[in-house]
Amino acid sequence: MPSAFLMIAVAFVAYGAMARLWACNPDQRAFFTRDLADDILYWALTALVFAGTSQAMVKLALGVLAPWHVLAALAQVHAGEAPVAHWPLAIQIVAVLLVFDLIQYWAHRAFHAGALWPFHAIHHSAIDVGWSTGFRFHPVNYVLYVAAVTALIRLMGFSDRVLLAIAPFNFVMSTLVHANLDWSFGPLRYVLASPVFHRWHHVRDPAVQGRNFAPTFPVLDLIFGTFHMPRGETPRDYGADGVPTHFLAQLAYPFVALARRWAPVRKPAGEMA
Repeated sequence: MPSAFLMIAVAFVAYGAMARLWACNPDQRAFFTRDLADDILYWALTALVFAGTSQAMVKLALGVLAPWHVLAALAQVHAGEAPVAHWPLAIQIVAVLLVFDLIQYWAHRAFHAGALWPFHAIHHSAIDVGWSTGFRFHPVNYVLYVAAVTALIRLMGFSDRVLLAIAPFNFVMSTLVHANLDWSFGPLRYVLASPVFHRWHHVRDPAVQGRNFAPTFPVLDLIFGTFHMPRGETPRDYGADGVPTHFLAQLAYPFVALARRWAPVRKPAGEMA
């Protein structure tokens, strides 16, 4: 756990300093953004509370994704006896990153529609999108997005050491793509997700929020027709309409929003049925 706090401290200093030099939105605070305190609370909720139950969440997701009689047959997979578990670690890492991105691309799109959107809207509620926005996930969003995807990777038989190996990369990518930086990666704009690429996904305009879903490889958005990164334009005006502005209210918001959506319509007294 001390190493986690150290990573947060280093990210705070590094991204704040870089935002002073290469800000995508210069009018935004470089260090103490308006959303930083809530973002850190979300990080604490996932890192401190869910970290201890991550294995239980993965097992639960496995139980949902595979019938009970199939789980016994998967015991060898989890024991590291699946063929892919014996691939060289570097090849496993590349394969998992590609599979991760493809699964997360479609999961991300699913969270932008229907009953899942109120949970994901919390992530989009940040007004000052910055490196810490990568921690802003409602617990339901976190469990479905992280535990379910991890369970799928394990179902494929990849070694658990691969998940440990890519954890630092995922941390850097998550914080980098949300950072207040004007980096578009030039000719690599289609190869690796950049801050400008992902910040377009966070603009308030719903038509643009429905673009740029890939966590790491923008080529997926090119393939599926959701790439949006106009040259010479800068994303701005972030947020999600209707979402409360503070942590506790945000935790309750998705349930309140769904309750209102699904509440039976009451007809005025005296109106015929």
